[in-house]
This record gives sequence, C-alpha cells and structure tokens, in this order.
Amino acid sequence: MAKGTLPLQISPLSEFKPTASSRAWVSIPNPNNLPLIATGTSDKTVRVYSLKNFTLHSTLEGGHTRSVRSVAWKPSTNPNAALNIASGSFDASIGLWRRQPDDATRESGQALEKEIAAGGLPEHSDGSEAEDDWGFMLVLEGHDSEVKNIAYSPSGQFLASCSRDKSIWIWEEVGAEGDDDWETIAVLQEHTADVKSICWRVDDGNGEVLASASYDDTIRLWKEVEEGEWGCFAELGGEDSINEHTSTVWSLAWEPTIDTKLDEGEEETEGSDSQSTLRLISSSADCTIRVWSLAQSEPQPNKPSYFNSSIPSTMRPAPADEKWVCVDKFPAAHDFPIYSIDWSKKTGRVVSTGGDGKVVIYEETTKGRSSVGGKIEKGWAIIGVLENAHGPYEINHVTWCTRYDAGRTKDGEEMIVTTGDDGIARAWAITESTEGAEVSVEGIKLEDMTTAESNI
Repeated sequence: MAKGTLPLQISPLSEFKPTASSRAWVSIPNPNNLPLIATGTSDKTVRVYSLKNFTLHSTLEGGHTRSVRSVAWKPSTNPNAALNIASGSFDASIGLWRRQPDDATRESGQALEKEIAAGGLPEHSDGSEAEDDWGFMLVLEGHDSEVKNIAYSPSGQFLASCSRDKSIWIWEEVGAEGDDDWETIAVLQEHTADVKSICWRVDDGNGEVLASASYDDTIRLWKEVEEGEWGCFAELGGEDSINEHTSTVWSLAWEPTIDTKLDEGEEETEGSDSQSTLRLISSSADCTIRVWSLAQSEPQPNKPSYFNSSIPSTMRPAPADEKWVCVDKFPAAHDFPIYSIDWSKKTGRVVSTGGDGKVVIYEETTKGRSSVGGKIEKGWAIIGVLENAHGPYEINHVTWCTRYDAGRTKDGEEMIVTTGDDGIARAWAITESTEGAEVSVEGIKLEDMTTAESNI
C-alpha cells in the first residue's frame, strides 16, 4: 500500500433517495442545464432524482419487462421544451418517455427548471402536488437481444443503440417534434461480439461521428459516408494493431471542447500539441485506459480534402478510411475491469471506476518539449483516488455532474456521481487536499500516480 498526498480529495456528499431495491446500472445528468439526473435500475424503472436535494423527482415505470440498462436524455436548447428520456432494456427494446410542462408553466413562460420543486414533484398554483406527468410514448424494437447502451447524438437528430446481438442501430425522428414518428436509418453489424458502449462526437463540420466498443476487444468509428448510408471508417485495435486492448472494451469518452489557454509568453508553433481532431479514450477489462488519436497523413496533391468544411460537401471527395493509433496510456490504477470513464467538459479531467470499487481522477499535465522547438509532451497523472466507494459492491458507472445543491461553493462546481450493484447512486464532492494530509492507495505505486506510461 502506497501513502502520499494527492491534489484532490473525493468526499461523500449524499446518496440519492430512495434507493433502488436492486442493482443500479447508470446515472445520466440532464444535458440541458436542468437539475435532474436519471438512473436506470434492475427493478425495470428509470428514477429521476433532483440534483438540488438528492431526492426522487419522478419514476418512469411500466415500460419494460427487464432491467433498464441504459438511459439517455434528448438534448434541447429550448428551456420550455418537453423532457424526453430514452431507456434501453435487457428486454431488447428501447422506450421513449416524455414529460410536458404544465399549463401554468406554458402560460407564464417560465422555464421548466422553475417548475421543478426542491422537494421533488412540482406543485400546482394551489399548493397541491402535481401528478407524475411522464408518458410512455413509444417502443423502438429491432434488436434480438439485450440493449446495452443508448445515446442521443449531440444535435438530438439521431438515437443510437447497441446490443448483445452484436449490432448497432441508428434511429431518426422523421416527423415533427412530438409526433413520435421514428425510422431506422442504419443497422451496423461489423462487430463480432457484444457491443458494450457507444459514444457520439460533436459535428466538426463533416457530420456527427459514433464510436462503439465491443466484447471483441475493438473500437469502431461510424458516420454517414454517403447520403443516407452509414459505414465504419476506422477500426481501433484488432489483430493487426499494436498497443490495442487485450480484453473487452467497456467504455468510451470523446475529448470535450475546452477553452485551454497557453501559458503566458508561450506561443503555438508548428508541431505543437494543438488538436485538430478530438481524441478518444477507452477503458477495458484489461485494466487499462488508452488514448486514441487520428494519425495524420499528407493530403493528396491538388485534391480537396473531405474534411475541409469550407468546401461544399458536393465538391469534396468521398472520405477514405482513417487510421487511428493509441498515443498514450493512463497510469495503472485499477485491479479489475474498468467499466466506466467520463471526460469533464469543464476541467478536462477524467474519472474512472469499475469492478474493484475504486474511483480515480486523472489530469493531463505538461512535461515539456522533447527538443528545442519540438512538440510539447503531455502525460496523464492520478490526482485523486477513493477506494471502496460502494463498500464490497462493484461500481457500474461514473459521471461528472454539475452541482445544484445548497452546499456548492460556486456556480458550475462539479461533483462525481457513481452508480453501483448495491442499488445506490452516490454523489461525491471534489475538494483540494489539505496540506500535509496523506492518502493510502492499495495496489498503486506512489511513483506511478504522477507519471503516465509514455512508451506506446
């Protein structure tokens, strides 16, 4: 057991109550700046909790006959829009749920956030408690086995699902908002085993990209390669790959767009660390977290690039397959499969968890230039560790989440939410370590906490 001082402390903040009666799989914060988080559970329900006081806001039940393994909120920029949740279940179906603002909210023009009472369900103007107004709108069917993960694209245009049946389905809402008219636009079947996780990348001017992770130890990247035709344009890992994962890939996270400023006096030069394409991180049953990046290639002379968004799409050549390579590996911290990772959109920090019950926070640090005028080298360091976060139980999911509770010290402050086999979703506060305080971390060498492996 190593002892040392790490920059961050992970402290218990609250449990979300009441807890589920059986295993809880995942907790997803609302992406539209509402103080809500949705938890999928083995009791066939989705529980929506308030982030203001960690209590139950509403329960979505009656739509599934088996565990709800995955949950996704539909993105929206309209504060008065209906709330939409998709739920993926082991019963091989996807449920679509909607909750409309009440009439008083519509008439007053209040945002739905104002309608959410601190004590749980909203109240009518006469003080009586409103009913749980979630409606089960539609079932999307097509998978032959358990749905493992679902995700709305950042634009909200597409909903993707992946399954134990080795396939990925992409769905599109083709009618007007609220018409519940959906169409299957792609069924992707190139993985050779269960597809465990999917994750969308924001549109960089060339369309939204979907990443998928599988029991076949590989990651694939998908996009609309032609009008109405989706295909795989990159495979990360596989028999011909060096430094690939050697076991099931459980979780993925795209690099968020963060406003990072150079140090005072530092100038970007050719060969600097600026990223033209967002990186991807993956976690695996091989107990590693790997960083993947697009391998740069020379453009063909006198030929426009498909990825030059300034050129009309009709004048660009068809996209060629891309080569993605593993460029870094996080310092070792876990002893069992790493089930979940998340990349903070606010700080750029990464959090991981898994079968060993640990919660680990990492930060990318600058190590300097390899030569005068050369590329700035970076590496990942462990800056916070919590062991036995759910006692003896495995942790299935971890996410960064904005704090809305009364104890927050500033607007936009982040916390961590973990979801475990004990049926509990737990919130954790992140604070700077007290000077001189020591932490004990079993199974991690102290020197490995601050030095990422660079020999990829």
